[in-house]
Amino acid sequence: MKKKRKIALNKLYNLCLFFALCALLICIDSFQEKDIAWTVGSGLVTLAFILVPMTPYAYVFDAEGVSFRYLLWPTERYLWKDIRNITVEWDSSSTHSSGFEFFWASVFCLEANPVGKHRWYMEGHIRKSFRTKRLLEQYWDGTITGYLFEDAKKWLNKKRKQKQKEIKAHLTDEVAPMEREIRAKVREWLAPFIAQAKQYDLDMRADYRYITGDGDERKSRPQEGYTYTLMIEIARPNETDDNRVVLLSVDLLYVRLGKTTYRGVVNEHAEEELRLTLTDVLDEIFKNGIDVYCKDL
Repeated sequence: MKKKRKIALNKLYNLCLFFALCALLICIDSFQEKDIAWTVGSGLVTLAFILVPMTPYAYVFDAEGVSFRYLLWPTERYLWKDIRNITVEWDSSSTHSSGFEFFWASVFCLEANPVGKHRWYMEGHIRKSFRTKRLLEQYWDGTITGYLFEDAKKWLNKKRKQKQKEIKAHLTDEVAPMEREIRAKVREWLAPFIAQAKQYDLDMRADYRYITGDGDERKSRPQEGYTYTLMIEIARPNETDDNRVVLLSVDLLYVRLGKTTYRGVVNEHAEEELRLTLTDVLDEIFKNGIDVYCKDL
């Protein structure tokens, strides 16, 4: 069955097409006047405005994700389930500082890995427009941040919630099993390193924390987006001096609030980050001792 798709044009590429049309008109007029230099020059400018811009000409939305379509380059695609956050940002790479350019500079920044190979031009930026805003809010189950006056809106929403007698809690049907599954995997990943630490007469303790967007560290799940983080302590048995305790952390899940439930995105590089970090730390401790390692931090 064919997917139902909705298309939003990139207004920055439309601007390039407008300039290309102007250059094309000059090219036609120069050709009629038999001015070879202007004909060739304006013709090249026309092609440049059409082919050179490293920006998609359209965004194609469907139930599974969004695709960025380029004229000369492979499609850039992101799946909704992999997007952990969307923010409105200033795209300084495509514009400068004038008030007119501000209209083109605002983009929706997708925090996710693209499907397939990550090519050099793939930034995950969707040019902001009324249509792209509406389609993102329609398809993605999350809250877009970074809008102007967002702090004022948050304050008003907070006041509105305080007046409500009953605040409906978000469902954890999706994220709670994800947390249990990742904890089970972490136990397997840590087992050889815990054994290695014991050989060095060291204790390795693991705990889990919910880190909110403003950096607050909590032991229970907050009513807001958070990063589910593994916290590791390495120290001698019964060590009481905090300065002789090695603290490490690895992000496991990126969680946002959807409309009715928590939505989680797994950090696909968590195992690799954990193994590399613990291998380096334990090797350094074995060579120099934990006291020297902590002193060098």
